[in-house]
Amino acid sequence: MTHHRWTRRMLLGCLALLSAASASAAAPAAAAASKPAATQGVRHVPAFDLPVSEYLSPAARAQVSGDVDRGDPLAKADNATLLRQLPTIRADTERWAAGVIAQMRTRYAVEITPEQCNGAPGLRVQPRTRTPEQAKRLLIELHGGGFVMGSAASFGLMEAIPVAAMTGITVVAVDYRMGPEHQFPAASEDVAAVYRAALKTYTPAQLGLFGCSAGGVLTGEALAWFAKEQLPMPAAAGLFCAAGDARYRGDSQRVVAAVNDALLPDVAGTLPIMEDLYYGPDVDFRDPLVSPVFSDAVLRQFPPTLLITATRAAELSNASYTHARLVDLGRESDLHVWDGLGHAFHLTDTLPESQQALRVMARFFSKHLGLPPPPLPASR
Repeated sequence: MTHHRWTRRMLLGCLALLSAASASAAAPAAAAASKPAATQGVRHVPAFDLPVSEYLSPAARAQVSGDVDRGDPLAKADNATLLRQLPTIRADTERWAAGVIAQMRTRYAVEITPEQCNGAPGLRVQPRTRTPEQAKRLLIELHGGGFVMGSAASFGLMEAIPVAAMTGITVVAVDYRMGPEHQFPAASEDVAAVYRAALKTYTPAQLGLFGCSAGGVLTGEALAWFAKEQLPMPAAAGLFCAAGDARYRGDSQRVVAAVNDALLPDVAGTLPIMEDLYYGPDVDFRDPLVSPVFSDAVLRQFPPTLLITATRAAELSNASYTHARLVDLGRESDLHVWDGLGHAFHLTDTLPESQQALRVMARFFSKHLGLPPPPLPASR
């Protein structure tokens, strides 16, 4: 009796499986008939609500909420509009940054002096307290601003001041040439000039190079330029809110544009960006001097590299791809991603998450420039 029950169950099970297989075989055919012939893997994503990340600190949640409410006036500006408004945008940026930096100088013990480095102007940010060994090191900072705005005195100091104070290492923020007045490779040439000057005083093992946004892109381009010029590589490099592809391609380019209600690229990834005012119409964005991520030969010469980004930052895919390429080629690379934050979040240095990112930078440069690690923060 038991045998017959099991036989019946098995038969029913087989019939069910055959029925399911027949239905599943018919389903793709029906779906194929109603589906466009060639999607090329393009996924249509319906609109949905994206709340502020639960992982953020209260201060960061307030910051992100405010950013969403205010919006970005440049998010949908084409380059013709940007070019017309550029003098005003530049002046407003410098004015706003001056107020931010005045507050930063009350929180960080540094001295700031103008400096000329082999023809390139800049600002020297020196910690008031440093050890003799820290005094033998130098970091070179490259400011952001899409290669068309910002300066050493604005975005440059917003990054250089906390990094200098937290590492005990002097930072030189460089005023490199920008578009539309100058075009590629003017900025790379300026960074190389500053680096050559530094090599007269410091060994490569005592030097580091870093930057944020366009400055992070320029850091990668400068390393490629050093390789072309057969200059020794610095001990470490930081590509912050940027990476090795000057066009910021990949999923995050589109996803973050949608999240930020910005201009969306087409299916081919074409999107005019403000950096075009520096690069010009004829630059090959797969040229290793522009986008070093596409050259194994260049990446194999990269020093230990730190990448900083966030999940609402357009460069996230770029940073993860650059990191994977470096690691695959046997290079040392650290990638740190903060949830729920956007592009260049660490420039708002009062956020707890920004302080975390700055401590990561300080430990990274101290380690690779042969210095003891900075002290850890107090336990919460």
